[in-house]
Amino acid sequence: MKHTPPLAGLGLLALLALPGCAYQPKGLIDDHYSTYKARLPEQNKVFVCSSYGCRTQTPFKFSSADLAEIRKIMSDKRTATAAGERQATRAALAWMETRADKAVGTWQDRPGDDAMGNGDPTQMDCVDVATNLSSYLLVLEQNKLLRHHQVGSVMVKEDFRRGLSGWPHHAAILKDLRSAQQYAVDGWLMASGQPPEIIETEKWYIEDKDLLFGTKSAAGASGT
Repeated sequence: MKHTPPLAGLGLLALLALPGCAYQPKGLIDDHYSTYKARLPEQNKVFVCSSYGCRTQTPFKFSSADLAEIRKIMSDKRTATAAGERQATRAALAWMETRADKAVGTWQDRPGDDAMGNGDPTQMDCVDVATNLSSYLLVLEQNKLLRHHQVGSVMVKEDFRRGLSGWPHHAAILKDLRSAQQYAVDGWLMASGQPPEIIETEKWYIEDKDLLFGTKSAAGASGT
């Protein structure tokens, strides 16, 4: 895959000025990597992001033995349906994260963010986590282990009305090939090696129906 220049630029700043929004960068997933000067996977070699915002990138290559274990997790039986594939993918990502984190020194990453973690190569923020999960997903895709999904561009959601809890947050994306439903893949609040959440983007972080000027939906549902 080639790198393409990010197209969001000023448009991204305009989106962040809104009371609340959800968006994906224009163009390919390359744009996200380019924005943070992160390296895309090279076949089975990934560059694990840490230090917040991918300021540290440590190479790690999944070996043939690693891939054999991953294929067992992503077996034909477990991935026979799209729902089954998402569950298998959660397990595979947890295994891949454990393997990579122990090798590069990020296995003690504290869930979420804290001031002490900023600049610490053992710690990861949501940009690091989303980028790493995207890299692991791309390895699965490149090895033809995703039958019902494809890897999408990283998604960002924010709602500054919520204060710090509404700060822009990133997640990797899987797209169902049949239904076109997009799923956020998010392990930011999980300890290293725990299966990430895989949830419809509409249900991830903040409810889309509640984004417009703080109004409630016609059904009267409130945000989470």
